[in-house]
Amino acid sequence: MTNVHALNKLVNKNRHLEVSNKKLAEKYGTKHKPIESHEVEAVYMHNVLSVDSDAKTSKGVAKGYLTGILYLSPSNLFTDVNLCPFASEACRSACLFSAGRGQFYITTRARVIKTIAFLSDPLRFMGTIVRSIDSLIKKAKRLNLIPTVRLNGTSDIDWTRFNLKDDLEHIDIFEYFRNVQFYDYTKRPRLAVRNDHRNYHITFSDSGDNQEYIDIQPEHTNIATVFAGKQLPATYNGKTVINGDESDLRFLDPKGVIVGLLAKGKAKKDSLGFAKEIT
Repeated sequence: MTNVHALNKLVNKNRHLEVSNKKLAEKYGTKHKPIESHEVEAVYMHNVLSVDSDAKTSKGVAKGYLTGILYLSPSNLFTDVNLCPFASEACRSACLFSAGRGQFYITTRARVIKTIAFLSDPLRFMGTIVRSIDSLIKKAKRLNLIPTVRLNGTSDIDWTRFNLKDDLEHIDIFEYFRNVQFYDYTKRPRLAVRNDHRNYHITFSDSGDNQEYIDIQPEHTNIATVFAGKQLPATYNGKTVINGDESDLRFLDPKGVIVGLLAKGKAKKDSLGFAKEIT
């Protein structure tokens, strides 16, 4: 790495640190402990996937799968870069980032640190993801389970754009781990349409105001839709609704269905059309 390149990365990281610390302080006040550069550096040395760490992914174990999920800070909530460019106002307001462990400051802070590491040096961060997936594969083998990975736990990044090495040699994460099943939810309108990775399953998400993008999805594309209340409808917009809360293993779903999800976290109080009211 040249000195100029190294300096640019340092300036970039310092900018992300400044913005994120400011936004976290605005949200949490004196409770916020400023993130320091060495904490970001430490990310590159550790596992960045949360493995079997919530109730929904734990249900996958009963089906024979061990799930690793990458949780970053969504949208531009605590960063200066929008990692969910197609999120609606309602979606941002009701984001699952606020559900489960995401409601705790310590969890939020840790996710922001990982996000700064990603934004500061995407190529180096990809190397960290590779090592984390390798560890997941080994753990799954020990437990006699099948490894599966979701890279957008609380973000909406187009991971097909990122190389594992450099601009001279394009090796994407899905090709590198061709025997691992990846899956994601996305609101990126073209991602599901053009996806050609056999081991990357994408479920398109209804954000409450993106019907025009839902309409351009192929008939076989599944649409994740959040519903208010305590019970899912049997059908919605002429399609069968399946219970998406039974597990997070979207690649096992039948094709061309609505993946129904009950409102959680702040989505329970949604008034902007993100959580559908069924009468």
